[in-house]
Amino acid sequence: LLRAGTEEGKANAAEVIGMLADDESTRAPILEAGALPLLVALLRAGTEEGKANAAEVIGMLADDESTRAPILEAGALPLLVALRTGTEEGKANAASVIAWLAEEVPTRMRIMEAGALPLLIALLRTGTELGKANAAGAIGSLAHNAPTRALIVEAGALSLLVALLRAGTEEGKASA
Repeated sequence: LLRAGTEEGKANAAEVIGMLADDESTRAPILEAGALPLLVALLRAGTEEGKANAAEVIGMLADDESTRAPILEAGALPLLVALRTGTEEGKANAASVIAWLAEEVPTRMRIMEAGALPLLIALLRTGTELGKANAAGAIGSLAHNAPTRALIVEAGALSLLVALLRAGTEEGKASA
């Protein structure tokens, strides 16, 4: 269905795969079944719902350190950054994936070079509570490098993170 279904069918298939990926023991079989390239294709050309669902699944897969390189190799990063013009759910899911990918030191500058920081700053400014929390988490992961720290501060993230600490949800405060 993810390969040859209707756009609605692909979005629904991604949603179900996301439910399965919630269980860590199913993540390797999902990758082995060849779902990653199809999820990336959905990020590229799916409906807004399909893109948001694909980003959510990719985020769950990225929780496993061994899947981060294949996610990058599949070309997901620029497509996740492109979700800055998508739905609020898609933006929040993209920020979650970026947070996981940023756990890898060599990937941090690559994420910055892909243009992820404006997406994350916009989410901190006007996103949903989940979007703000995910953006703060991603910025926190990116801030472990001196070069990225300077860019984060220059982009105005500091005042937005302080505002999140003052008035955000518990999850947002914890991420800030």
